[in-house]
Amino acid sequence: MKNFQDLVQEALKKVPEVDIYQLKEKIESNKQIKLIDIREDREWVSGRIPSAFHIGRGVLEKGIFEVADSEDEIILYCASGFRSVLGSKSLNEMGFKNVFSLKGGITDWITAGFEIEE
Repeated sequence: MKNFQDLVQEALKKVPEVDIYQLKEKIESNKQIKLIDIREDREWVSGRIPSAFHIGRGVLEKGIFEVADSEDEIILYCASGFRSVLGSKSLNEMGFKNVFSLKGGITDWITAGFEIEE
């Protein structure tokens, strides 16, 4: 039987990651990306990366169509990067072509001292 870490490791073989510095550069250069916070509602209200949309992980596959289409560059993030890599894999399987996971999630973003909004 596979555990959570096994699923994450399998997903990492298929899903590209971006780090916080790459994301910051994309945001600052006004690159057209769909940044999506897939954390739970209670996590979202405590602070988020500026310009992020919110779609909880539990409804990602349904809610993604409200903010992105299959050609958009999509970057998912969560607290530490595990849920986002699994969500990215799922979107890839649905036919979304340019999906990335934020390595280290919002935790790394905050640790680096980057801006969050509440």
